[in-house]
Amino acid sequence: MWYRILLLVHIVAGMAWVGGGFLIHVTEQRAFRRAGRPAVDRVRADLAWADTWLALPAPLLVVGSGIVMVFVSSGWRFAQTWIWASLALIGLYEALALTVGARLYGQLENAEADLLAGTDPMGSFLRLGSVLIVLLLGVVVLMVFKPGMG
Repeated sequence: MWYRILLLVHIVAGMAWVGGGFLIHVTEQRAFRRAGRPAVDRVRADLAWADTWLALPAPLLVVGSGIVMVFVSSGWRFAQTWIWASLALIGLYEALALTVGARLYGQLENAEADLLAGTDPMGSFLRLGSVLIVLLLGVVVLMVFKPGMG
């Protein structure tokens, strides 16, 4: 019973994390292509709630429920390729988001100085978003196909 509850939490949180991140990223990309930096700033302001309600709790729920599922399931072990590869991709995702992403986000907040200097970190910020989405999709692929189980 606990496994099924954990699995439900894991899947719903994963949907929120990957789906929410994908939606935010595509919306920012579209806004940037259509109207440039000011449009992305408006989109980011409109979707700021998503950072609080998706970007923070969803990854914690996904990783936490996933780790607990390994402990309560007799079929999963941390030695399995798909589990450690998923954890490695999530670790890489978080490392990039917390280092490069935080630096770029800080630069976006100081936009006026950058724009006056002729540079705008928005392009780098959006490219990083693409990399992060690809990493999350890699985790989803590992969860679906579970390489190394046999």
